[in-house]
Amino acid sequence: MAGALAVGAARGVTLRAAGSRRGRHVVIAIVVAVVAAVVAPVAVVVLLVAVVVSAVTGVADTDSMSVAEGGTVSYAVDGSTFVDNDPTANAWGGYANGQIPAAELCPVPTARWHQARCDAAAAFGDLTAAFKQRFGHDITVTDAYRSFVEQVQLKASKGFLAATPGYSNHGWGLAFDLGSGMNDYGSAAYAWLKSNGHRYGFFHPTWAEPDSPDFAKAEPWHWQFEPSAQQAQRQATAGTTDATPDGNRALGRSMASTRGWASSQWACLEKLWTAESGWNHRADNPTSSAYGIPQSLPGEKMAAAGADWRTNPATQITWGMDYIAHRYGTPCEAWAVWNSHTPHWY
Repeated sequence: MAGALAVGAARGVTLRAAGSRRGRHVVIAIVVAVVAAVVAPVAVVVLLVAVVVSAVTGVADTDSMSVAEGGTVSYAVDGSTFVDNDPTANAWGGYANGQIPAAELCPVPTARWHQARCDAAAAFGDLTAAFKQRFGHDITVTDAYRSFVEQVQLKASKGFLAATPGYSNHGWGLAFDLGSGMNDYGSAAYAWLKSNGHRYGFFHPTWAEPDSPDFAKAEPWHWQFEPSAQQAQRQATAGTTDATPDGNRALGRSMASTRGWASSQWACLEKLWTAESGWNHRADNPTSSAYGIPQSLPGEKMAAAGADWRTNPATQITWGMDYIAHRYGTPCEAWAVWNSHTPHWY
């Protein structure tokens, strides 16, 4: 009996000890769960605060762009690349990055649910029209203008892959993320854009160029519109005509080729503007306010292509080609419409 009692007492001690250990484990588990529940939301808040603070204090994401003193944006026609030396160099209109009013932006042609700065949207329309001539379809757009709130959200979810909010070129309405094969450095579409992007003012950042010393992230799809490059090209072509109808016609043929319009499209354009103005950049319709080589109605519309629209054949041709690309797609379509109307118009 005494032995049985001793054994029972020993078992009781063992059970109490095991129960005590289980109790401590339960308490520890509860404490850990409570701490996790409290810390997790705080960590998220801290991350968001850090993102906002870095934007407000001007701490640039050096993984997203190469920052240096000087405040300039440089670009290279060879390979259609650009170097962004100052994340604020592309500011315009007095607006903060990512806080541009919708009224100051325009829908992106072929992707009207996206917006961009109006000259960038128009230039993209020209770019995708030329691309379509080569590949048979438009360039897909996956992103364009990005508000500050959207930048904060993207930085919180993507981290290193997203620029610091307030420093994204998407926030100026100048950057485009593209599909249609642009997500592959080895694709024919990417090679075409590298060779032709600069003709329409579009460049690829060196931080996304694998062969560049600035390379930081593989983003073949990220392209940016550089208005200074587009203007430089217009200035370069402005002096290539002697301002005679034949000189204007020769300039038009060169600019059509640069745009990617084949010889058959040039033939339609040549006939269209011969019929409209005889390629006279001072042609003034006496019965309307139509003016210039493309007979813009009214002539003031061509101011969108340059303040010198009254006297510069290159500005008029640029506007006319933009108009045809956006309204009809190709010169031959515009020529067909012109012939279908009596009196003729397009």
